[in-house]
Amino acid sequence: MEKEVKNTTSTETRERGRRPSLFGPIMLIALGLFLLLSELNLLTDLHWGDLLRLWPLYLIFLGLNLLVLQVPRPLGTILSGGVALTAAAVAGFILLVGLPGSGGILNLEGWQSREISFAADDVTSAVMDLEIGPPGANLYALQDSNDLIAGTVIYHNELQFDQDREGGRVTVTLNPDDGSVSLWLPEWLTTGDADDEGRSELGLSPDVPLTLSLTAAAGSSEFDLRELALEELSVDVAAGEATVFLPDGDYDVEMETSAGSTTVTLPQAGEQRVEVAVNAGSAVLELPAGREARVEVDQALSGFENEHADLQRVGSDNVWQTAGYEDSSEPITIILHISVGSVTLR
Repeated sequence: MEKEVKNTTSTETRERGRRPSLFGPIMLIALGLFLLLSELNLLTDLHWGDLLRLWPLYLIFLGLNLLVLQVPRPLGTILSGGVALTAAAVAGFILLVGLPGSGGILNLEGWQSREISFAADDVTSAVMDLEIGPPGANLYALQDSNDLIAGTVIYHNELQFDQDREGGRVTVTLNPDDGSVSLWLPEWLTTGDADDEGRSELGLSPDVPLTLSLTAAAGSSEFDLRELALEELSVDVAAGEATVFLPDGDYDVEMETSAGSTTVTLPQAGEQRVEVAVNAGSAVLELPAGREARVEVDQALSGFENEHADLQRVGSDNVWQTAGYEDSSEPITIILHISVGSVTLR
């Protein structure tokens, strides 16, 4: 009998020691919900920077949660949920309204601009790895220029601009370091004084065949590639917005949207294979009228919307195709991988 009493007492002690908190789960759900709504463009212009500026406030909420957990169950658990809901409501208010006089999380004073150029003398082909940071860039084909690359880069901290040449082949690397913490929140990187400086302006030679890799790390960018001689193209929109105009010709494209939005105007002519992965956010593909195309869709949580009248679904598979695709000498094949987000084909 004594043994049973001891066991019962020990069990009660352990149960009293378990003080389930609702603070962590509720805050994670709230954060995930705001991030999802932001990347789906259902909530725009959220003040993430202002929320981080008030991080000490959430230490206070965390301390309150620890205090209410000292209250016996179930009241302690209920009070923990109340603290979490209050913290989530305060966070939502700050995200939607912001703080008076706020300029964003980054201190964007001290932005710099640098003129860059590299001559195209005797260059027969080029590999370019260009990273675009805040506040974004305009990329276009140079006119009446002997340069392989030329323009003005806006950056905050340091700028890496390297060239490596082997015979007629040149490798160019451009990487501006904004000196910020790399986080999945594009709004942080497009506020403050950087907007006053304007975007970077970069021109590329239309005469040199290019293997081009573009990374839009933040900000708003326009990549007008219509006059370039592309051999291969890779575009990674890590955050922010990007508008891409693709040139005619025969080449392959790989595009990825991790967080943000991408709008792509597809080529008028040539044979291309365009593979697009949307991990979060959205992508809009604009297919010129009269192009023979096939679209294969691999979708997970979100979907694909076809607004192009010439594309008809093939059987029960996630495949859409124009009537003359099979017989075309210049077809375009589009492969879509959709995880969390959406793709619209117009």
